[in-house]
Order: sequence, then structure tokens, then C-alpha cells
Amino acid sequence: MNTWIQCVTVLLPVAYMSTALLHGMAFAGDKQPPIAGWRRASLWTALALHAVLFALHARVAGGFPELDPWLIVSSVSLTVTLLWTAVTVRSRQASAGAIVLGVVGLLQLLASAFGPVTANVLAPLNAARILHVVTSVFAAAALVLSGLYGLLHLMLYRQMRAKRFGPIFRQLPNLEQLSRTTRRAALAGFLFLTAGLNIGIGMAHAQDVSGFDYRDPQVVLTIALWIHFGMIAFSHVIRGLTARRTSIAALAGLITLIATLLMALIPGITFHE
Repeated sequence: MNTWIQCVTVLLPVAYMSTALLHGMAFAGDKQPPIAGWRRASLWTALALHAVLFALHARVAGGFPELDPWLIVSSVSLTVTLLWTAVTVRSRQASAGAIVLGVVGLLQLLASAFGPVTANVLAPLNAARILHVVTSVFAAAALVLSGLYGLLHLMLYRQMRAKRFGPIFRQLPNLEQLSRTTRRAALAGFLFLTAGLNIGIGMAHAQDVSGFDYRDPQVVLTIALWIHFGMIAFSHVIRGLTARRTSIAALAGLITLIATLLMALIPGITFHE
């Protein structure tokens, strides 16, 4: 079983990077049916491999697998891809996929390089902890997507201000659509983070978790991100938060989110390691 886990772990970054490359061909105006077919096949292959990886971990664990920090990064990568696929199922934004899947591929490359290549058999997780993990992963994935679409909005805005109507202008969705997706992804992340944060705090109090403190760096940053992306989600009704400022805020939130996730990898920084 561990041999299969090792094989899939190695193949995953290659699958995602290949998919990102095929989507990147849209920037060159490549809309030929054969390429579009390979693009879809590559995406679904990467998703299938990722599903197999977690299925193998779950089979060895005898249930919901215990996720170490790098497996959390991997699960966020999978969820970002699923959310992006759901968002673009009708619009087929291949050009946006080059950026989104490129970042996913990079995250999965790090997870494959530094994460476990064997499954651990641990005590079964209770329902509250599973719900905390699932909601937190969906929150992180939605916020990553919001930040990436904020980046795409800024790229397109800069091209239009410079009056350079090249591949980015031709292939990316319009500014309004990018801004709307940024806000909607932030709203989804805000709602999932609300659930995950409160479940986690409730568990920490109920189980008297050692080291838990509201002054913990990861707790402070998570609450700050909750407020930050809540403002992004409702930016259309907040005076002064223009689409451009919202996109800058979403990108800044993405950088902070990645720093928050990586905190768990540094011993002694947070109780949540």
C-alpha cells in the first residue's frame, strides 16, 4: 500500500504542472479541439490521482486519515482545484486555469517533497475534529482562490491602464467577472472559516488543549483573516472598497494565509503544529 502512496505522491505534481501548461496554451490563443480535449483529460487525471492518494491514506488508517501539515497543504491543493472547476464549469476559463493550477502544482510539489510518503495508522478522529478539519480546508481553499482571482484582476487592470491589449487582455475574463469571483470565493471562505474557527475553539476549551491561547500567533492571524476576508466578501457595500482595492486586499490575504499555514511547520511557534 505504501508503495502505491509513494508512486501517486511523485506523480501528482507532474500531473498538475502538465495541466497548468496545457491551460497556459490559451494565452497563445490555442483553442484547437485536440488541445482542449487533452486539457480536460489532464485535469481529470490529476483530480483522480489526488482522490486515490487520500483514499489510500484512509484505507491504511481505517477511516478518516490524520492529516499532518503537508497533507493539509495537499488537501487544500485538491480543494482549490475542485472549487475552480466548479466555478468555471460553464465559462471554461482555461487562461485563468494556467495561474490557478500553476499555484496548485507548486503547493503540491512542496507537499510531495516534504510530506509523508507512507500512511500512519492512528486512533480514529471524532466527528468534531473531522468537521473542524474539513471546514478549515474548504475555508483555506476558497480564500486561496479569492486571492488568486484578486491577482488576476490586478494583472488585467494593469494591462488596461497601460493600454497593452495582449494575450492577458484577450484571454482573461473581464474585470467585473474577476471581481465578482474574488468576492464570492471570499464569502465562501468566510463562512467555512466561521464554522471551522468556532469548532476549533470549542474543541480547545472542551478538551483543555495544552498550549491553547488566544494570543497564539496562528489563532491571532486566523481571526484577522476571518475579519479581513469578511470585509472582502461584503466589499461591494463598503464605501471606499473599490474593486481594485478589494483585489489588493485579497492578494495580501492570500500571502498571510500561506504564512499562517506554514506556521504549523515550525516547532514551538504555535500549539497547532
